[in-house]
Amino acid sequence: MAIVLLAIKAVFPILALMAVGYGCRMGGLLNDDIIRKVNRIVFTIFLPILIFVNLYTTNFLEVLNLNIILFIAVTTTIVFALGFIIVPHFEKNNSKRGVMIQGMFRGNGVYIGLPVMIALTGTSHVGLMALALAIIVVLYNVYSVIALETYRHSKINAIQIIKGIIKNPMIIGAVAGVVVTLIGIKIPDVCMTVFEDLGNCATPLALIMLGGSFVFTAIGEYKKQIFVTVFVKLILAPALFLPVAILLGFNHYEFAVVFSIICAPTAVATFTVAQQMGGDGKLAGQIVVYSSVCSIATIFIWIIVLQKFIII
Repeated sequence: MAIVLLAIKAVFPILALMAVGYGCRMGGLLNDDIIRKVNRIVFTIFLPILIFVNLYTTNFLEVLNLNIILFIAVTTTIVFALGFIIVPHFEKNNSKRGVMIQGMFRGNGVYIGLPVMIALTGTSHVGLMALALAIIVVLYNVYSVIALETYRHSKINAIQIIKGIIKNPMIIGAVAGVVVTLIGIKIPDVCMTVFEDLGNCATPLALIMLGGSFVFTAIGEYKKQIFVTVFVKLILAPALFLPVAILLGFNHYEFAVVFSIICAPTAVATFTVAQQMGGDGKLAGQIVVYSSVCSIATIFIWIIVLQKFIII
C-alpha cells in the first residue's frame, strides 16, 4: 500500500496541474497565443532561475556525479541510434522520420522528471538532478539538429548548433549558478527570496500550460507514428536501461535521477524545434500530447514494478 501511495504522490500533482490547464483551455481562459507567450516566459525566465537557485543552494562539487551524467548520456545516445534503425521501418516520409527520432530520445526531464524526482526523494538532491539536466540538454540539442537535418537533406551547421546551445536559457542558468558559486559571490537573502519565488513558479506554471496545450486530434492520421514513438520512449527505453542502472549499483538518490529522466515523456521543446527545422510540427505536437498523458500511467506502473529500488 505504501508504494501505491508513493506512486500517487509522484504522479497526482502532475496530473492535477495538467488537468487545471486543460480545464482552462476548455473554459476559454487559455488559447494558443497565451500558452505560447507564457511558455516563453517560463523557458526564458522562471526555468533558468530555478536551475540557478538549485545549483547556488547546493554544493554542486559535492553533488556532481559523473557516473550518473555519463550513464544518461550513453542511454540517450543509444536511443538516438536506435531511432535511426527503428523509424525507417515504420515511416517513409522524411518530414516525420526526424520528428519521431527526436520524440524517442528527448525527454521532458524538467517539467515532469524533476517533480517526480522530488516526490520520490524530496528536495535534498535536486541539485544533482538540475546539474544532470543542464548538461544533458546540450546533447539533446545536438542530436535533435542531427536527426531533423539528416532527413531534411541539409548540411548540418555546427556553428548554428553551438550558438543555439550557448543561448539556451537552461545552459545560461546553469553556468551562472556554477560561476557564482565558484567565485563565492554571496547573494543577499532578500534577493534569494525573490529568486526562489520566481523559480518556484516554473514547474507548476509549465505543467498548467502543458495541459492547456493538449488538443486530442489527429490520432487517426498519426496513429502508427505516435504509437511507435511513445512505445520506445515510455516502455522500451525504461525496460532496457533501468535494469542496467540497478545492476550498476546506483544508490537510492542516483537511481531516482536516472528513473525520472528516462521515464519522462517527450519534451515540449521537440514541437518548437520540429517547426523551426522543417519537420512535421503537427506530428511533433501530438507526440508530446500523447506521451505526456501516457506517462502518467507508465510512471505510476514503473514505480510499482521497481518499488524495491526506489524506496530505501
